[in-house]
Amino acid sequence: MHTLNTYLNALFAIALAMPLIANAGSIAYITNQGSNSVSVIDLDKNILIKTISVGKAPVGVAVSSKLNRVYISNVEGQSISVIDSTSNQVIAEIAIKGSPVGITLTPDSRTLFVADWYDDLVLAIDTSDFKNVKPISVGKAPAGMVVSPDGKTLYVANRDSNDVSAIDIATLSIRARIAVGIHPFGLALNREGSELYVVNVQSNSLSVITTATSEIAAIKVGDHPYCVTVSNDGKFAYVTNTQGDNVSVIDTRLRKVISRIDVGEVPEGISYDLATGNIVVANWGSDSVSIINGFSNQLESNIATGKQSRAFGNFILQSSPEIK
Repeated sequence: MHTLNTYLNALFAIALAMPLIANAGSIAYITNQGSNSVSVIDLDKNILIKTISVGKAPVGVAVSSKLNRVYISNVEGQSISVIDSTSNQVIAEIAIKGSPVGITLTPDSRTLFVADWYDDLVLAIDTSDFKNVKPISVGKAPAGMVVSPDGKTLYVANRDSNDVSAIDIATLSIRARIAVGIHPFGLALNREGSELYVVNVQSNSLSVITTATSEIAAIKVGDHPYCVTVSNDGKFAYVTNTQGDNVSVIDTRLRKVISRIDVGEVPEGISYDLATGNIVVANWGSDSVSIINGFSNQLESNIATGKQSRAFGNFILQSSPEIK
């Protein structure tokens, strides 16, 4: 009888735990370039839970729920810091000869792509041991990067070439170069990968590229835009305007800005949180993160971080990979 009760109690405990797992929140990893650190923020409670010391001048972020890893590009430290997301400890440092800025992963997390800003290269790094590194020549000053959902294409914003490289991941060869506005920087894809969004810093615009045809539409946004993210349903895109201290909300069907949301000073990195539907913004000038309610498009809260927060890339790690 005692054994049966023990077994039933164990089943009851598992049943109680299951909803908590299904509704688990997510964690934001915010690079602080001025304090050589990463702020770890619980997006369910909107609180800072830890600060992690990394390399010099961290900028880019890539996250992997499959590997429980967070990769940080340290532009002045010429390295990639590897964080174990279960312990929030740095477990490895990958030396990079150039100056790493943009960083992203394939959907299977097997390959890490790093944009070498000064050498006009993208490095394809095997995440199993970090030893197999293949360089890809791209345009001038590669910055933002994103991989298509099917894992077949890597898109790279070449800031000083004013175009985007579309790279065949199987062959690591350039399939196309697509001209956009002046100084493209941040990139994002919708969930289906059918539309690529490119922020043009000096054109104060957003290029929307239909990936199947390379057809391009241009949308005027705010002053000195930087990064972009897209809602999970693809209906809205959000662009940080660094010299406007706000975020432009774009109706992707109408191809126009429908509102602007004031956030912190000099907003840069921006990501969409699948768990809450909120938009998370890293503010360089006010050393903070702003949380925008994705349903009302209203500022919900501000959270203090480290110095000069950037969070360039996909910086939100879903604690449950099953969240859609």
